[in-house]
Amino acid sequence: MSLYVGILLACAAGLAGTLLCPDDRSGRSRLPLLAALLIGGLSWHAPARAGEILRGPAQVIDGGTLRVGARQVSLFGIAAPEADATCADAQDRSYPCGRDAARALADRIGGAAVACESRGEAGAALCRVGEADLGAWMVAQGLALPDRDLAPDYAPAADRAWGRRLGLWSGVFQDPAERRGRRAAAALGAAG
Repeated sequence: MSLYVGILLACAAGLAGTLLCPDDRSGRSRLPLLAALLIGGLSWHAPARAGEILRGPAQVIDGGTLRVGARQVSLFGIAAPEADATCADAQDRSYPCGRDAARALADRIGGAAVACESRGEAGAALCRVGEADLGAWMVAQGLALPDRDLAPDYAPAADRAWGRRLGLWSGVFQDPAERRGRRAAAALGAAG
């Protein structure tokens, strides 16, 4: 990803230099053209706005994250294990629950097109395959936990998955939202 950002920055610097230098023949500034290009570029790369719908094939990053086109979205209202997460089953054997969740989500999507409606939070979207809500499906399979404040409709499915000891509920796991929070705090501590 940083290679792409570097290439884009180098191109932008070259373009800015070309546009900011006045044309010797006409003496006019190209600053208005540069401003228009920057505003257009920023609006094109802006995060999805609430209500915006992204459609197309999806690439599964982990059990709670998809890439639809050029945008990465988190499934709204859930916390799924990250791709490298491990859990323990009922016999206390370690297994790659993060990879299992991602694989199950990828199998559920198959080759179908996904429609993701932004929910206004940082990259969160309600994603569907046909009429099926992917976040609700992940919770019902026991592969993700609902955020009971954001998505209270997912709570009954989580309770049923818990009662049936499906997915994560079949053993021991760390709350994915808690794990993500600890990683973010550790990254901030290392940066400071």
